[in-house]
Amino acid sequence: MDLTFRVRKHDASARLSDLRTKSGTLTLPEFFPVYNPNKPVVKPREMKEIGINSLITNSYIIFKSQDMRTKALERGIHSLLGFDGIVMTDSGAYQIYRYGGIEVSNEEIVRFQHRIGSDIGSILDVPMSSEIKRRNAEQGVFITLKNAEQWANMRDELEGTLWVGTPQGSIYRDLVEYSARKIRDLGFDYNGVGSLKVALERYDFSLQADHFLLIRSILSSGKPFHFWGIGHPSTFAFFAAIGADSFDSAAYALYAEQDRYMTPHGTLSLDEIEEFPCTCPVCSSYTPKEVKELPKDKRKSLIAKHNLYVSLSEIRKVREAIRGEWLWELVQERSRFHPQLYKALEHVFKDYSDLLEMREPFSKISGIQYSGPETFFRPEIIRARGRLKTIKSKRNFRRALYGAVPIGLKYTYPFGQTVYPYEGEIGDEPTDEEIVSSLLAYQYHPSLAKLGKGASIRRSKRTGMPREVLIEGMTIGYIRSSDGMFIPSLSGAMLMLKILPSPTARVVIKERFAETVARGTTVFVKFVKSADPSIRPRSEVLIVNDKDELLGTGRALLSGMEYGEFHPDHPFIAVRRHVKPRSEERLQEGD
Repeated sequence: MDLTFRVRKHDASARLSDLRTKSGTLTLPEFFPVYNPNKPVVKPREMKEIGINSLITNSYIIFKSQDMRTKALERGIHSLLGFDGIVMTDSGAYQIYRYGGIEVSNEEIVRFQHRIGSDIGSILDVPMSSEIKRRNAEQGVFITLKNAEQWANMRDELEGTLWVGTPQGSIYRDLVEYSARKIRDLGFDYNGVGSLKVALERYDFSLQADHFLLIRSILSSGKPFHFWGIGHPSTFAFFAAIGADSFDSAAYALYAEQDRYMTPHGTLSLDEIEEFPCTCPVCSSYTPKEVKELPKDKRKSLIAKHNLYVSLSEIRKVREAIRGEWLWELVQERSRFHPQLYKALEHVFKDYSDLLEMREPFSKISGIQYSGPETFFRPEIIRARGRLKTIKSKRNFRRALYGAVPIGLKYTYPFGQTVYPYEGEIGDEPTDEEIVSSLLAYQYHPSLAKLGKGASIRRSKRTGMPREVLIEGMTIGYIRSSDGMFIPSLSGAMLMLKILPSPTARVVIKERFAETVARGTTVFVKFVKSADPSIRPRSEVLIVNDKDELLGTGRALLSGMEYGEFHPDHPFIAVRRHVKPRSEERLQEGD
């Protein structure tokens, strides 16, 4: 199968990524508003005008209606809805949860979704509440997996549609693990995680996070994760930060039915509002008093539109936070407005530190803003404190979040880019040897500290900041201005290889791809024989052949523990320097 899912950027455990569908490319994270064709509170055409590019609708509702079914089969789902964006369809699974069953088989509804042109479809699984009895959960898992296997046997007939596979099992960890492994082995295109009903209605976000992260740890990281039923914008940042790539919900319309007005921090009752705290077209055109006086249907439609504007604005903010690498700051801000969300944030920081750190970028383009006591438990801060324990230094400065920090790391992320109340500037300046020794030991391995002896640094004439690193007049690398990280030259990388214990900082290329990589081609997953599992997104790496000979240097785009789960054609390392000229350069030299 061709590459359909490509990660562009990481922050926290979130991914800014592209998902290619037959109707266009979707930028994730994304929110899919649920559209019920029997209750069109906001029509798809109006959603498009608001800026919504994707929605989800229930294929079972369409299937049950003779008129809609005929039109969908003749004209396609996009024409039926009057929506030219990306359409995801549910199978009717929610009706199973709510009513106990539906009048269609898994095979029928899967084929139907494909025939009407759904971009993303789903099998008939059995959603569960957090209070379901074990015997019922076992039965639901059995039905879900039976239907998943049936889909797998039909796969060749369903090409073009992306399919979501959702493990089930409720609060029973062994059932969830078993179900998730089976779903993973069947090779769905899109990973699904079902929110646990009842617990979600009680705002038990900690339990939702437990369930999500258990499934996230089993299913393939190389595919997007859809978290069913997560629909309040105040939670988007949190669930994106722990790995969810998309969400869906009808909350925008259900809340409007009750005159509930969404904000990024929570929900207000229309009766409580004197001034709308929003400047969307709805709130700019009406006063709360005017909206209250409208007929019920008109009032519901306007509030629902506002709720969609807020949801769209928040998911865009989440994407921008990933681009700017300040997502944890957004999560911490949002958690301040909901005790249960704050509790869930503390819970994942303390109980899932290793899992979160595995996907956390090694450095970031933005600094760290102290936002409260939970900041001490952020995964990148715990990692930094752990790495400091391996470094020896005669001179240190102190920082509340990190303890004693070698003076040589004064300009290095995260120590030099952390804002903590009442901490002033560091007066002392490190020597060249201190910078090089501490930086190489921190960024790569303590064994490289010895390279700092006798090292010198050329500084920027404009800013005075460290730039070029030399040993005996030879440039071994450069110090990046944005985060103070070391970027090795080819000479420096060869020197490092002689000292670094294997497999530290290495990406080993298969023999048949070594020549290609040595000439500067991006390192794709299929090129890689092995990689240091401690590599994180944005780590600087050494690219070698299976004889440990240098082919080049580069920057990791994926985690060293997860790269193998991605499509063979997904990029893993962006090559910075390579030991041989590119092929076109070689041809010019031979002319």
